[in-house]
Amino acid sequence: MTTDVCAPLRIALTFIMSSLSGIKKILDAYITANYDEVRAYTNHMLTRLRHHKKLDLIMVKADTIINNAYLHVASMDDHEADQNTVKSYLLNTIKMQVWWPTSVSRKQDEVYSQEYIAKDEPNDTEIEHKVKIEELINLRKACIAIYLDELVSPVEKRIAEAYFEHRRQTSREMAEFFDIPRTSAYYMIKALKQRIKEIEYSYRNGKDQ
Repeated sequence: MTTDVCAPLRIALTFIMSSLSGIKKILDAYITANYDEVRAYTNHMLTRLRHHKKLDLIMVKADTIINNAYLHVASMDDHEADQNTVKSYLLNTIKMQVWWPTSVSRKQDEVYSQEYIAKDEPNDTEIEHKVKIEELINLRKACIAIYLDELVSPVEKRIAEAYFEHRRQTSREMAEFFDIPRTSAYYMIKALKQRIKEIEYSYRNGKDQ
């Protein structure tokens, strides 16, 4: 008899979804019904940025930007928002994530780009910046290794395998992999990332002491 390791997770996530209310509920419904349209808009913004900045390549993916925008909008405290308002929040946040140099998505693009862009004669500032980026990448790799080593639950191990080995790193990809709602996949990824952040936080605090 085969055990469905995802069954407990689906039950838990179903409970979480049933408790959603307000702006999150409207946001989830809108994204589920209009994801392709939202993704097309995001890709359009990325193309405009690439042409405007005359960039050869942008490493960050549209799905990553949408996830970052989702996190921001879902955290808003607007219990009177309707679907049009939530749509406006989401699209404006996506635009901000693409265009603002200090946005989460642009910072992620900078980190990813360091692995592919090599400069001929970097100055001291560029070398120092690259070292910091490499240190950040190495720290994250170490935190991920600690996270994987501490996993006990078969469900969490399966999620980690999907995320790291199969590269299902967006809510859409994870939802398709496990055949679950996209909102449930989002919470799976959020829990994984949150635990890794906690490990990194503990490391940084311990290092500073």
